[in-house]
Amino acid sequence: MIHYHDNSYTREGVHLDPTAPAFRYGAGFFETIYYNGLKVCHLNLHLDRLLHSLRAFEVPYESVNFEEVIEQVLNRNGLLGQTARINIFYPIENKGATPVIMAVPHEPKPYKAYRLCVCNDRHVSVLNAQKTTNYMFFHLAMQQAKARGFDDTALFDFDDNLLESTTGALVFQKEGQFVTVDSPYCLPSTALAVAHTVLDILPARLSKEELASFRHAYILNSVIGMRPVVAIGETAFVPDDDTCITVMDAVLKG
Repeated sequence: MIHYHDNSYTREGVHLDPTAPAFRYGAGFFETIYYNGLKVCHLNLHLDRLLHSLRAFEVPYESVNFEEVIEQVLNRNGLLGQTARINIFYPIENKGATPVIMAVPHEPKPYKAYRLCVCNDRHVSVLNAQKTTNYMFFHLAMQQAKARGFDDTALFDFDDNLLESTTGALVFQKEGQFVTVDSPYCLPSTALAVAHTVLDILPARLSKEELASFRHAYILNSVIGMRPVVAIGETAFVPDDDTCITVMDAVLKG
């Protein structure tokens, strides 16, 4: 795989100073972006979130012409015209951060329905609102879910209010009304921001007990769009593909 780093395109690994925050603590920020074979979807939304994080934590960073570099990375990996997942990483070094940009093939699963288990551990922090490379809790929670035969896991705060899944935002619907989680401990989802342009989605606090009152549930992120959730733990939902198709068109064709 050819990636971009330090103003060059290379197959060599990314070298980190062992005294730097990126190596010592996993410090950094990243974005995952969908390329549909024709365009990089919602690049500006992703860059806004990424660069806002760097500025909010006063990390000096180097910027590049992202559109040009991403096109070069896709081209050099033979991915132009194919669906792909693009990542932009900003590992934090001692003097700031420079971007690492990579792309790998991605096969969409437009008919997949998701089953989520309930994560019994809790991880509540203001950093949950940032897409950080220090992703150990979410990684382990996902690995545990897959080991149990689930697609993902639902995360809750210490009062058993729903937050999100390890990979995306969660939306629920009953009687034609859509709601999503209102919490400062959730990542602001770019896919959810796009969904807001085609659906009326209200913010709400959702306790674990309230989930059973909803008929439909959905998971959203930038590379799957919006897909039905058929179960969270022992709570079942009726799949609603029609709504998913509407949002997926907006997210994955944008």
